Amino acid sequence: MSSGAVVPESGALSDVHVLAESGDRFVSTLSRVDAAGLGGAADDELVRAVRSLDMAQRSLDAVRSAVLAELDARDEPRRRTGLQSPSWLGAEFGLPRGDAHRQVAVARTLRTSLRIVGDALSAGRITFAHAALLCRLANPRVRDVVVAMQQEFIDLSIGVRFEQWSREVRALIDLADTDGGHDPRAEDNQVTLTDGLEGDVHLDVSLVGEQAAVVRAALLEEAERRWRRHSELRAADPEHLLPSRGQLLAEALTELVRRGSATRPGAPAPVTDVTLVIQASDPLDARTPDGVRLADGTTRQLLCDAAVHALVVDSLGVPLDLGTAVRFATPDQRRAARVRDGGCVHPGCDAPPTWTHLHHCHHASRGGPTDLRNLASGCPQHHALWHRSDWDIRPDDDRPGHFVITTPSGRWLLSQQHGRVRE
Repeated sequence: MSSGAVVPESGALSDVHVLAESGDRFVSTLSRVDAAGLGGAADDELVRAVRSLDMAQRSLDAVRSAVLAELDARDEPRRRTGLQSPSWLGAEFGLPRGDAHRQVAVARTLRTSLRIVGDALSAGRITFAHAALLCRLANPRVRDVVVAMQQEFIDLSIGVRFEQWSREVRALIDLADTDGGHDPRAEDNQVTLTDGLEGDVHLDVSLVGEQAAVVRAALLEEAERRWRRHSELRAADPEHLLPSRGQLLAEALTELVRRGSATRPGAPAPVTDVTLVIQASDPLDARTPDGVRLADGTTRQLLCDAAVHALVVDSLGVPLDLGTAVRFATPDQRRAARVRDGGCVHPGCDAPPTWTHLHHCHHASRGGPTDLRNLASGCPQHHALWHRSDWDIRPDDDRPGHFVITTPSGRWLLSQQHGRVRE
């Protein structure tokens, strides 16, 4: 089956179902493979198995891109769930945001422009990584050149490592770009922020062009300055441990963010705005909104230079009401909603609390109260969606702090809390 180049017809779609069913049998067969038993397999058998699996993966990637492109062209994810195709893909299958956006972007480009690349992926001549790079490099200034040279780029991939092929392709495209080297698009710069289980934060940063140069120079300069400081401490105290390169870069990033926050226009002196959640039944048990209880030393440090806000919750973890008489939510109500919702409440959305607005389910213009029960955290996209006449969101009478969203077709969607949809 050709990828990207052909919209699946009824027969082709039937083939997809057959492939999925055979794929289920394939997965079932794989599940019976005992990893411990592979120790008795011959080397050649293992190599053949890896090659077969790799070819199967390439074919699956091609079919997946074709089907995903068709779904996206029909705008089906948004009509069914209120999520754009990348957000729906990430929510439906638990994919990282960057991976979901990349898959949809590649599917769109293979369908509309790089059909020869899609066919090569389907035939197993290239991998999804090759296809993804060509799709990303096809910026508007050189798209015609990339389209015309698809076959040449594919031929260049034979017998060389991906990194070498990537350098050769980039060099050819730079030569074809009369305005100079590849001008990165906005979507090439991506930062993924994931909260860990212990209150930690994981950052995955991908920057190109000017932004990459600026951030790299600033981080290396600050890391070098901090290395010199640690070296001086080591000279004075041989027991002082020197940090690794990764630790130095982490210290440098934190320091640069701290300085940037303190020097923005109109900003006060450096201060950490912290919300501590206090259980009504146990006033001495104070934690962060993520449930992390800070060490005593950390808490005392925060009290020196931080704005600490106490938020009292009931036994179910629902913040107590903090005001109903004003048109706009108070700062305390906004903090309470962030603790309760943990981001946009629309199921599948991954917008964090800091990106959300508070939406009046019963509109304020029609007398809706400004209390927590009537306020739902929504990202700009879904806040606008809920204001459309064919969408609706209402508090769930059976579950305080939850909401029920009604789609244009009358389908009910249950809201999420902290990115988790309830059953």
